[in-house]
Amino acid sequence: MLIELIFSVLLPLILLLAIFLFFILYTETLEKIGFGKREVALLIIGSASTMFFDMPLFFYGNYFLALNIGGALIPIVLAFYFIRVCGFPFSRYITGLALVSIVSYMVTMVSEQGVISYFPYYLFPSIIAVLLAFLFFARSPKTCAFSYSISTLGVIIGADLAHLPSLFEQPFMGSMGGAGVYDMVFLAGLISFTLSFLFVRKERSSWKEIKRKRLEREVYAAGNLAGVRGSYDHIVRTLTGKSPEEFEKTGMLARELCRAVADHYALPRKRVAAFLVDFAIIFPVLLALHMVFGFRIREFISIFLLVHVAYFTLLEFYFGSTVGKAVCDIEVRHMDNEPADFMTVFTRNIIRLLEFFALCYTVSIILILVKPKRQRLGDMLADSIVVEVK
Repeated sequence: MLIELIFSVLLPLILLLAIFLFFILYTETLEKIGFGKREVALLIIGSASTMFFDMPLFFYGNYFLALNIGGALIPIVLAFYFIRVCGFPFSRYITGLALVSIVSYMVTMVSEQGVISYFPYYLFPSIIAVLLAFLFFARSPKTCAFSYSISTLGVIIGADLAHLPSLFEQPFMGSMGGAGVYDMVFLAGLISFTLSFLFVRKERSSWKEIKRKRLEREVYAAGNLAGVRGSYDHIVRTLTGKSPEEFEKTGMLARELCRAVADHYALPRKRVAAFLVDFAIIFPVLLALHMVFGFRIREFISIFLLVHVAYFTLLEFYFGSTVGKAVCDIEVRHMDNEPADFMTVFTRNIIRLLEFFALCYTVSIILILVKPKRQRLGDMLADSIVVEVK
């Protein structure tokens, strides 16, 4: 019993640490399946900081069903992201998903606490997902993404959705993924990904090569932001007035590039003003809902934060800016000045839950003031920037 308890408590922490180390050591391999800094940050920091927040899905009388942000929503988003990036064959994916869903249903049961499973049975969906992934993709890096995706969605379908009729036979209040990073939904993906990665073919570049590639991305991103096209040397000379060789000893090229394009980043006062406009739109709506439904303080804060995140994510994804940002002539872009995709805006905004509790965005404002690219924490993790609309 003690061993099982220790295992249950330490397992997610060990798995998250392992994935972080995999990314540090084998960045190039993981980036081939779309698992870069943004996705690592979303999985580790995003999930850990949002595991106490639930997104309501259904409520009526004494029935309430929610989706935990860290324990279920983030893994589901990553699972669908891997499907889009890796382009798994439909027949293989459906086969794998169906088998994992069946196994998940078989190893879980409905109790007074909700849907539960015991050690070692909750490991079975992950093991099946890993075996299927190697069967379909051998030692390709896609194996990790495939096993993560089918194990996460398989547990949601087989362990949670399939048991809903039994749960709703009597009044029920619960959340899918409600145990956060300790939930079976979250753990199934981590276990599958970690086990798969141990055996896939890996590529490892030297630190010097990694640093060179990162600097190249910085140069081309700065050139794109400033509207300067051409070769690496041409962009550096145009923006800094110096040759790349002059920066080799000092290592100050990235900083000089930021200074050269500083006018393109949104001013801190505009970002604060934009947020206040958006807040003035969101808060009255939630206040009206509070007057109708009579939320308790904790419920009101949770709903406010969830609507807060949804508002920013949806508007920034579809329009590149919120109402407040549009009024202030600024918009969200990817680091390379291309339109931000869904994963970028989702990551930068899910981190708002953490930033809200960091002295109500005080830390975020400080970061915007002191960082060369005027980024808050969500921007740094998502590789996003907020720029002036010219």
